Parts: sequence; C-alpha cells; structure tokens
Amino acid sequence: MDRYEERLKTSTQQNLSLKGRVNSYVERSRDMPVLIVGDLHGEMDSINFILKNFELEKNLLIFLGDYVDRGKESLGLLSVLFELQASRPEEVILLRGNHEDWRMNLRYGFARELYEKGEDLLYQPLLDWYESLPLLTRIGEIMALHGGPPFPLPGSKDELEKLTFKDDRAMHILWSDPEDDSYFPRGGGTRSFNRQDLDAFLSLAHCQYMVRGHQYVPSRGYKITFGKCVTLFTATYGMGWPRSVMYLPEGPILDNLEQYILTF
Repeated sequence: MDRYEERLKTSTQQNLSLKGRVNSYVERSRDMPVLIVGDLHGEMDSINFILKNFELEKNLLIFLGDYVDRGKESLGLLSVLFELQASRPEEVILLRGNHEDWRMNLRYGFARELYEKGEDLLYQPLLDWYESLPLLTRIGEIMALHGGPPFPLPGSKDELEKLTFKDDRAMHILWSDPEDDSYFPRGGGTRSFNRQDLDAFLSLAHCQYMVRGHQYVPSRGYKITFGKCVTLFTATYGMGWPRSVMYLPEGPILDNLEQYILTF
C-alpha cells in the first residue's frame, strides 16, 4: 500500500472515532490550552513555524480546514498533520474546509500536484478522508468551523449535531463570510451572515464566540467581526503578509479577543 494511502486511511479512522463526535459535530470541554490554526493551503513554512514555536504537546489543536490547493506542498503538509494526529489522536481535530473538495482541487492545484508527484491514485482514499472530516467543533464557549453558520439555522442543538456534508446547509458552514466592510460575494449560492445570524447560531449552540478561517486578511492575518467572530488566516499566498493563530490558555475567555491572537 502506498505510504500516503496508508496515512489517509489511518487519519480517516481517527477522524471518525474522535472523542465527543456525533455525525459531523465534535464537542469537548475546554480543560486544557487550545491552539487554533487557520487556512494553511499547502504552505510548509507556516506549519513549520508552528511546530518550532509552540509546545504542541500541551495543547488541544484545532485546524480550521483548507489544508490543500494554492500552495505547492499540500501533500507534504498533509503528511505533517497526519504525524501530529497519529502522535495525539484525541488532541488533534482537523475540520473540513471548502477546499477539501475534489472539484476545488481540480481548479486550484492539488489535483495537479498529485499527478506530478505520481500520487493520482490517491483519489478515492482522499475523498474518503474529506468525508471523514467534521464540520463543527465546540470547545467550551468557542464554536470553531471554516466559514459561517448553517442556513437556514437548525431548529435545535440536536438538529445541529445531525448535520452532515450532504445537507444543503453544510455549504454555508464551509463558504459563508461575515457581512462587513470587506465582504465580497462569492456567488454560487453562497451567502453572508450578519450579527443577528451569528447571535442566533451562538445561542443555539450555547457558545459565546465563533472562530473561523476561509478569508485571507491582507496586512493583518486576522479580523474580529461583531465583537465575537474571529477570522484566522495562517497562509500568505506568497504575499508575505502576517499569518495568525489563536491561543486560548486555561480559564475564562475575556471579551478582548485580540489578546489571544498571535501573528507571525
């Protein structure tokens, strides 16, 4: 068996057996420090910086999706994530982004990378891996996801926990953006979310804050919208702008969310 295929299959099983998982929803208490990482897009320098500068073995690690495409080293970056997950399967949570989708890979580079590296036969185990990635993770008072709230909003938390990628509402979890001054419609049936949408979602999920990726933030690497929605971006697209992660120590989270954001 190809080494990448074996790693994909192992990671798939680890994703599906995550503690606290129901369908595509994972819920944990926040009983240890948490490090949240935004989009990486095949950029090894970003993940290498994180490996060298954070004591990962002491934190719960949440990755917000978009591991592949755009950058030139998506396969290598996945290998690093698989090694991290293998060493701490209960403390590494890999969420699904909108680029964990073969149609996006055909357009934005990962499919070509696989072909050029002689790994095009990974197609089926890769799709299985994509399907195994959860969409939502609640850690204490934080909801982590890639894009934004599902729409229409589920009627109960139980209904929220039953959402899967095949549900039409999952598209908004992967694709939505906050309605702020930088909002630009993506088309294709995607939508924005406003303060009222966010408040309703957080109330349903019994959370206070939402942390997401999905949007690059030139010159800053992060933004805070509506006082309770944090956008992290941990790739640079080769532009050299700041990248960001979020570090939450143990204890209550204060409303000044900016103090928890680290840029590099």
